Amino acid sequence: MDRTERLLDLVALLLDASEPISFAELRELFPEEYGGARASAERKLERDKAELLQLGVPVEYFEPRKLEERELGGYRIDRKAFFLPDPKLLAEETAALYAAGAAALATRDFPFAQDLRFALRKISLAGSAPAAVGNAAARRLFIVRPGDPDRKGSLRALGDAVARRKRVHLVYQAPPSLEGKPGERTERDVDPYGLAFRGGSWRLVGYCHLRKAERVFVVDRIESLQVNEQKPNTSDFEIPKGFDAGAAAGRRPWQWLTRAAEEVTLRFAPGSELLAERVFDAPSGKLSVTFLDGLLPTVLSYGERVWIESPASARARIVRALTLLSLKLAQTPSPPPAPMPSVEHRIEHENEHENEHEHEHEHQHDRLRRLLLVVPAARKRPGISLEELARELGFDTAQLRSDIEFLGLVGRPPFSPDDLIDISVDERGRVTVALDQSFSRPPQLTAVEALALAAAAEEVAPADPAVVAALTKLTEKLTPAARQLYAALARRVAAATPAPRGAAGILAQLRKAAEERREVVLEYDRGSPEERTLDPQAIIDHRGRWYVIGHDKGKNAERIFRVDRILGVRETGATFADLGPIDEARFQREQLYFPSGSEQPTVLRFSAAAATWAMARYRARQLEDGRADAFIEAAGSSYAVSLAMSLAGEAEIVAPEEARQALRDEVERTLRRYAD
Repeated sequence: MDRTERLLDLVALLLDASEPISFAELRELFPEEYGGARASAERKLERDKAELLQLGVPVEYFEPRKLEERELGGYRIDRKAFFLPDPKLLAEETAALYAAGAAALATRDFPFAQDLRFALRKISLAGSAPAAVGNAAARRLFIVRPGDPDRKGSLRALGDAVARRKRVHLVYQAPPSLEGKPGERTERDVDPYGLAFRGGSWRLVGYCHLRKAERVFVVDRIESLQVNEQKPNTSDFEIPKGFDAGAAAGRRPWQWLTRAAEEVTLRFAPGSELLAERVFDAPSGKLSVTFLDGLLPTVLSYGERVWIESPASARARIVRALTLLSLKLAQTPSPPPAPMPSVEHRIEHENEHENEHEHEHEHQHDRLRRLLLVVPAARKRPGISLEELARELGFDTAQLRSDIEFLGLVGRPPFSPDDLIDISVDERGRVTVALDQSFSRPPQLTAVEALALAAAAEEVAPADPAVVAALTKLTEKLTPAARQLYAALARRVAAATPAPRGAAGILAQLRKAAEERREVVLEYDRGSPEERTLDPQAIIDHRGRWYVIGHDKGKNAERIFRVDRILGVRETGATFADLGPIDEARFQREQLYFPSGSEQPTVLRFSAAAATWAMARYRARQLEDGRADAFIEAAGSSYAVSLAMSLAGEAEIVAPEEARQALRDEVERTLRRYAD
């Protein structure tokens, strides 16, 4: 008997028991599994109990006590706590929840993707409403996280380490300095307190044993990681009281370190005053800065629109960086060396289970979760075909057939035919369940599965508030222990950048208008307010920034509008015809725009110090001399110019010449700001 079969047999026995089963009885019922030396058998049973608790199986132990001349005590499973009750979601709530799940899974780097899939499957089996009520496209809602597709493996490993509180060993590449010094490449042990999506990227927050302080790490800069798997069921550290991952990772770059604060005064060009509040959160132009290196790239990215007035030392660093870039741009760019042989660039990490055929290398934990769903799913749809059942569960058909054959061996001691699960596939390919052995309904959500739902809901909640009501109903169904763990975990994962102040109502109104095909008028601010009549097609969260896309009636063309620039929305009362499905692949780009086909890519050449980051962020190709070239597709050169400015000295535009000249001009205009 393998461990998976033993655990399922143990669940079947304890679920059916009317009173606790003692350890002595378990040794008699499972002589080959819990026989032998008592101390060794007790440790084995405790490991099995810990595994089942991780699966959300509420195994309890009761100390022996006398009751009417009988001694009662031992292990049991509370059937009421084991099964997930019908959450009784309204149709709108169900649609919102499934849309949130679909949107999160479509990002390709959601840290708790597997837990989210299992949570949605359990809810569909426990609920009385149809499962396929809604999806992201139907709700006109998309979440896009462009970048390195291999990031998902590292995020899954980090998410698991955060949930289990396991220390990780990192190789981390810091960014280059403004003075042109390569960023430090270090190895360090980190206690991962939490994960958060902030500033357009995933960030790990934890205690760094190298620096002896809490630090924030950009996940794309992690070159390799290894999770400590010694004593896998034992936590390696405690979480500081009051820790909040979103707040910690959401600190502005100039607030990251805890050095003595200095006051920096910014000045803004006419027409750019709104940047003081929206970008720097400093309406007066005065900032309290603890990490100057985090402020300077942001200031540089805005070119002549923002400059530092004081202190003089900060002004001098900006001038040196701009002068270095100006000298590079004065030279004719050399032809690129030959690219390095094509090698897949990926973050290396241990315990990686993500691949195209995950079931071939899956973790036993996931296999157990999957097996616990097969009987309830088949029981809910008597006579369902094997192919349809596999489709509903999201399993491979051959995998499901193998699972059904395996489940026929599972049951309670003494394992007579009446004690085993009776599930089979007949000659017509229909699945039937004659005996379920108490596996009649799906098990409760685990704390991590609830966390996955909450993280997915957080991403879409500003635009689809019905998902909040669905999440509240589900978390109320958790067992007390799972609810307590969920509450602790919820502050340690922040999967979405908060919507701009005052934007939540606008987002919800626009998404509803897109879903119901209602024409709206936007009051849009591009330096001065203007009205735009729009047939809204979808709401998009792109790298943490919200947009609405639709047909602009005034321009008679498709247009994208930033939600943080929308001052108000009103409906006209008119409706419009369905504009057809939306191709989400169009949004998988660093800058959200739609090419006309006449654009010429801008080539940015990154220094050797910045090459690793460029390859992860922009899929740049590495050159033989260590540098890297990235091809930036955008409407015009402004995005590439801003990026090159922010990396002053570590990136330059090499083609086309018009874009290189635009960068030269911006550098010169900005230098003049500091000469005045």
